[in-house]
Amino acid sequence: MQYGILGPLEVHLDGSPIPVPRPRRQALLAFLLLHGGRRVGTDQLIEALWDGEPPPTARAQVHSGVSALRTQLPSAFGRQLSSDACGYRLTVPEAALDATTFRARLATARELAAGRQHDQAARLLRDGLALWRGEALAGVSAPFAAGARTCLAEERFAAHELLADLDLAAGRHAESVPRLTALFAEHPARESIAERLALALYRCGRQTDALAVFRRLRGVLAQEYGVEPGSRLAELELAVLRQAPSLAPAPPAGPPATRRPAAPAATPSHQPCEPAAPVADAARPAQCPDRGARFAGRATELAALDHFHRLAAVGPRTGDGAAPAPGPRILAVTGPAGVGKTALALHWAQLRADGFPDGLLHADLHGFDAAEPACPAEVLAGFLTALGVPAGQVPPDLAGRAALYRTRTAGRRLLVVLDNALGHRQVRPLLPAPGAALTLVTSRDRLGGLLAEAGAQPLPLGPLDLGDSLAALGLVLGPERLAAEPGPARELVRLCAGLPLALRVAAVRLAAEPATPVAELVGELTPEDCRLDALWLPGDDHGVGPALDHSCRRLDPGQARLLRLLARYPEDPVDTDTATALSGESPARLRLALRALEARHLVEQAGPGRWTLAPLVRLHARRSELLAQLAGDADWVLAERAVALS
Repeated sequence: MQYGILGPLEVHLDGSPIPVPRPRRQALLAFLLLHGGRRVGTDQLIEALWDGEPPPTARAQVHSGVSALRTQLPSAFGRQLSSDACGYRLTVPEAALDATTFRARLATARELAAGRQHDQAARLLRDGLALWRGEALAGVSAPFAAGARTCLAEERFAAHELLADLDLAAGRHAESVPRLTALFAEHPARESIAERLALALYRCGRQTDALAVFRRLRGVLAQEYGVEPGSRLAELELAVLRQAPSLAPAPPAGPPATRRPAAPAATPSHQPCEPAAPVADAARPAQCPDRGARFAGRATELAALDHFHRLAAVGPRTGDGAAPAPGPRILAVTGPAGVGKTALALHWAQLRADGFPDGLLHADLHGFDAAEPACPAEVLAGFLTALGVPAGQVPPDLAGRAALYRTRTAGRRLLVVLDNALGHRQVRPLLPAPGAALTLVTSRDRLGGLLAEAGAQPLPLGPLDLGDSLAALGLVLGPERLAAEPGPARELVRLCAGLPLALRVAAVRLAAEPATPVAELVGELTPEDCRLDALWLPGDDHGVGPALDHSCRRLDPGQARLLRLLARYPEDPVDTDTATALSGESPARLRLALRALEARHLVEQAGPGRWTLAPLVRLHARRSELLAQLAGDADWVLAERAVALS
């Protein structure tokens, strides 16, 4: 089956069109195609189709719409569409959807252009642009369509602009004029199109027509937006008026054996119309934050990081004397909230910075905090700038930025730290080119997709042991204060469950109150209903409770309910049969929910078919249940009855 969204929505089987009746089903199919290969939750579909104002029957309409698509479309669609308790996933081969084919060709063309293979890049761009049949998602009426249409249109503009740059550099000015004229007529306020069209016209000997382009652009911008064209357009217009020699076409290329794509003379007015090419290396980036000297413990994990670095650099030894192959270059540091993943990654980066002579890149991806998760395209823009790419040469789309990023990192001995990742899909575009660069990813998610798809190696973190916990307290309080109260200090470690975040908050509280005995804070932490409030710094989002809130905020209602049920059950660990009876779910749905909780490190396996909660996670889940009770949450009532029946 073939699908098309670069124009009106189309479905074909063996070249024959398959109609998709009803606007709602068309929108549903379009949204699934836009998220091809990714799970789309029912709530996400409802938001996309009704934009915060769903009817009471919205959930039923989504389910019935999917069922209708399964019935009306050929059986191949049913095999591509999978569903589970959490939503739907439509897995379509890249060549079967015009948008993914277009994006792949654009990304490859950018790489070819950066490598000076201009003719091959231009052919790919023409093939990709030929897939467009009009406005993307034409006729699809749903709230999500406008934003998706805009994103796809920007990628189309990026392809047109790069193709124009390649054609102008190769002397194909006359070929560019019809295409750019049509684009400018459709988008008369688009400065990048006006710039390239004016240059193409001038090189065709049409100076008057080139100046008319500037006049029309200036009139549109003044009338509709009250602004003047940018400085680059003004410089180019002046150069056209003066017939500057720098605007003349480049001289013909040399013989085939020595042929190299020629570039016109570089002037400020002319540079924007050149194809992007690798630029000279920037100063060595050093983006990793300085965590200071306060770091205790983790000797085993630091040694594992060193071993991984050595192994990745030289590759595993072989028994036949052959040269070692390069090892994997991605390490996933995972663990529950507050376990010290970021501190470990940044501390090791600070220790081993000299081992990465080409620099250190760092990004906080905000996967599990109060901010919205970082957009990979924005992160890549920052990385490219740090790597020496001028802002004007940063591609506008994610695929283009990722391709240029891989080109710029190829062969460079960099350390890339991707901190607080939401999941592997957020990370994948940010991975540098395979080779010399080393990537550390930290996340509360287990990042199973990154391990499976990119060959990342896991480094799971657990709580600190007693000795390391006391050392962490001593860094803030001083060893003398702990030595004065050894029993309370050990009890404080137990109440904090060896969690570095809890230990740090407790230590900061004691450091701010030098006269307060450790035993007094232990007494405050001992009642379970007060512990999370005590492990929080007033006026800040820094504490165990807020950290666990961020871990739980993306759970669906069924997963959150199961977590509350497990927290209330008096026995620990809980076996799968008991959890099934408590939840009232089928074994299959229960396993899905347990795996989702395990992936976020909210439950752990204590053995085959046995599940346990960390002490502070248990307290947080019980408090969440109390809040649900006070709010009259029906889920709480069900949970209460289930535990009572057990």
